[in-house]
Amino acid sequence: MFNIKPGKVMQTNHSKYTLARTSTAKQRPYQTRAALLRFIGKALPILLLVLAVERYIGQRFLIGGDDQVDRCLPDKWVYLIDTHNKDIWRGDLIAFRAERMAPFFKDGQIIVKIAAGVTGDTIHVDSQHTTINGERVIDGLPLTEKLNKAPSAFKRHETIPPAAYWVTGQTDKSFDSRYWGYVYDHQVIGRAYALF
Repeated sequence: MFNIKPGKVMQTNHSKYTLARTSTAKQRPYQTRAALLRFIGKALPILLLVLAVERYIGQRFLIGGDDQVDRCLPDKWVYLIDTHNKDIWRGDLIAFRAERMAPFFKDGQIIVKIAAGVTGDTIHVDSQHTTINGERVIDGLPLTEKLNKAPSAFKRHETIPPAAYWVTGQTDKSFDSRYWGYVYDHQVIGRAYALF
């Protein structure tokens, strides 16, 4: 066996001299601290960028789901809501907070429907069908019994006022503007996109 000391010359059985090198695993404290500061200097900007992007996306977008058995938008149950995009056009999906929608929805509940009519459009509702600018958008008033009101209570022929939307679902049993009227700008959360 050999007894090797760092930096010393040793003799082997072959009569050759070899320099034995051994290293200590300890680093000097200033080297460890410098490496840590370099790492923090590189990681901190990346971390701040990730947090800023997450905060922006988290404030701008909401994800919502429709857990109803009878959906007014069949085949759609998960939505992405862009809270910064409130530029709603006819035919867009609109997310809004419920008002005056009892007994089906509580005030403040988030609802997604189709913006079937916008400011200036002419709506006509009777017991047979609902039209917007003369085009049929949905048939009948099948929920009048559940609401304990006669179909004639929902009859109307009017122009959609400023800062208002007429919303519907895609099924006749949709609880929509036919029964409770307009969605106003102050209720709008943003434009919605069906994910699945």
